[in-house]
Amino acid sequence: MSVVFLKEYEENGFKVTEYTRDGETVSHTIREAIITEPIEPPVPVEPKPTLEELQTQLLLNTEYLVTTSELSKLTNKNGE
Repeated sequence: MSVVFLKEYEENGFKVTEYTRDGETVSHTIREAIITEPIEPPVPVEPKPTLEELQTQLLLNTEYLVTTSELSKLTNKNGE
């Protein structure tokens, strides 16, 4: 014997769907929460850099500034 839809209604914030095998009595019930608010997608969280990564970035930035300063001095000397 198969299960067929009997009725559907709302109760206490749930959608209740009832199924029957004999056409009269409820044999199965499914309760689904009714969501009235839109669900927002989760915001991706960027991992924070480690202390080692921060130190490495600081070293690279310092080396870059020193190199550009030295190149600037060389350019000024050659231009005079």
